[in-house]
Amino acid sequence: MPMIKEAHLWNKIMKAALAIPGVCIDRQVFLSSTFKDALPPEELSQVLELRPAVVIKRSVIDNLATRLIKYHTRAVTTLSTLTGLPGGPAILASIPTDLAQYYYHVFVLAQKLAYLYGFPDLREKDEKGKPQVTDDMMDMLTLFVGTMMGADIANKVLRDICLDITVQIAKKVPQQALTRSIYYPLVKQVAQHIGVDLSKNSVSKTIGKFIPIIGGIVSGTVTYATFYPGAQRLQKTLHKQMDLLGTESSEAKIQIPTDDIERLVVKALINMSLMNERDKEKKQNFILQYLQHTTLIDTEKKSFAEALREGHAFKVDFREFKDDPVCSTQLMRLLTEIINMSNKISINEKIYLHKIARELGYSTSDLEEFLQEK
Repeated sequence: MPMIKEAHLWNKIMKAALAIPGVCIDRQVFLSSTFKDALPPEELSQVLELRPAVVIKRSVIDNLATRLIKYHTRAVTTLSTLTGLPGGPAILASIPTDLAQYYYHVFVLAQKLAYLYGFPDLREKDEKGKPQVTDDMMDMLTLFVGTMMGADIANKVLRDICLDITVQIAKKVPQQALTRSIYYPLVKQVAQHIGVDLSKNSVSKTIGKFIPIIGGIVSGTVTYATFYPGAQRLQKTLHKQMDLLGTESSEAKIQIPTDDIERLVVKALINMSLMNERDKEKKQNFILQYLQHTTLIDTEKKSFAEALREGHAFKVDFREFKDDPVCSTQLMRLLTEIINMSNKISINEKIYLHKIARELGYSTSDLEEFLQEK
C-alpha cells in the first residue's frame, strides 16, 4: 500500500538523520554522565533503574532541560547559518543534508529530554545484545517532533503512551516495546502533519539559500525560530507527563492481552466503516494498514481482511475496554478518524459512536472533543 507523500518525505529525512553517527543516545551513559558527580552511587543507581525524578528535584530537572535546549539551539542555529551561506542552484543538493543535520539535533535533544523526564531507553537490543533503532523508536521520535511542531494529536498520543508505560510497570520501566499497534495509524497521521509542515517551511529556507551571506542569515534565523520554541514545547509537555511516569503502583496492570485488544479494535473499525459508504476505499485502506501492524497471526489477518471486503459486521462488547483507559481512548480516536474521512457524518455513524461512548463511560462533551480532533 503506497504511503502518503508527506509521511514518506518525513520518513526519508528521519532515516537520513538517524544514519548520522552519535544520533542514538544511550540512556544509561547519558544519565550517568549527567548525574555521577552530583549523586552518591546508591542514588545514581536509582536514577538508572527507575527515573531521575525518584531522587532529584523537579526544578533541577527543569534547569538541566533548559540548559540542554539552549546548547542544542546554539549548535543547530550555527550549523544552519553556515550551511546556508553558499548561493546558486547547486545548493539544492545540500538541502537534504541540512535537514538531516537539523533533525540530528532534534532527535538527540528529544532523547535527552525524554530520559531526563522518565522515559525508558528508546532503543532495543538485537539477539547479540547490540542496541538498534526500531520502528517503535522511530514512532516515538515522530511523536516528539510532532509535539515540537504543535500537533495536538501528537500531544494526546504521547500522553496516552506515558500512561501506557505506567500501567505496564511495577517499580521498573520496561526497556522495550513502548508502542503497540493501536497507536500505529495515529503516529502515521503525525508523520503526515510533519511532512506537510516540512514542505511549507523548506520554501523560505530554499529561497534564502540562493542569496549569498543573506541566505545564511535567513537559514539560521528560520532554524532558531522553529527549533527553540519547539524544544520548549516538548520540554513542557514532558514535564506535565512526569507525574504519570513517576507512578510506581504495583497494582496497575493491563486487564486484557494485547492481541485481544487488537481483535476488538479491528472488529469495531470494520463495523464503523460499514456505517457510511462514502470514501469506502479510503476507510478500508486505513483498516488494512492497522491490521498489518497488529500482532495477530496471518490467518486471522486474512480472515479480517476478507470480512472487511465482504462487509461483514461483528458483535463487540465495548465494556471490555473500560478497565484500560489508554486503549479505550485510542479506540475512540481510531473510530473518529474513520468517521472524519467523510465530509459528512451519517446518522448511523452517530448512533454507533454514541453507543460505544456510552459503554466506555464517556460524556457527550468527551465525544464532541474526540470528533473535533484532527
